[in-house]
Amino acid sequence: MAAIDLNELREKNGKKLPKSQRYIIETFLSMRAQLPLEKITVVELCRRADINKSTFYAYYHDIYALSEILQTEVIQKIIDSFDDPDEIISDPGKYTMDVLMNCEPDTELIRILFSGSQSSLLPQRLEKIIREQFYKAKPQHRGDMKHALMLSYKIYGAYYAFENNRQFDRTEAITFIGQMAGAFCPPWPDREQPQ
Repeated sequence: MAAIDLNELREKNGKKLPKSQRYIIETFLSMRAQLPLEKITVVELCRRADINKSTFYAYYHDIYALSEILQTEVIQKIIDSFDDPDEIISDPGKYTMDVLMNCEPDTELIRILFSGSQSSLLPQRLEKIIREQFYKAKPQHRGDMKHALMLSYKIYGAYYAFENNRQFDRTEAITFIGQMAGAFCPPWPDREQPQ
């Protein structure tokens, strides 16, 4: 199992996570790799991590909160690794490729955290963040049906085309999906039309 770099997980004050919290995360990921989220209990996690339930509850409300925090960390890492978030406007094909390529280093962790009942959450959460990036760059398009539909179509289409065709070379698939996204995306209405 590819482990999450626990050193990257920081509390808001910038300190390393306490050892007990690292044990919780490591144990959770180990269990999650083998079990659906719904089958993991706080009692069993605490037993395997050799901690008290009160220690778990000092950090997390429940198993679902722990899962959501780890999912958010992975998604934030993907988003934070963009060289140019404005590519969503200037080069949608490259932006699409970047989203998929930025998922690659954490493929195993993504598979663990977003499996089973959680499988639809990755594209949903990516869409939410990408929409906000787009609307931050182009606030005049917030609420516009065409832009909303285009973003959803491209995000979900790229994600599921990629996920449902794992038998092909990953790099080639990402490149082709990016090319399709770039070719399919008409210029945004307020972008200059090519001559």
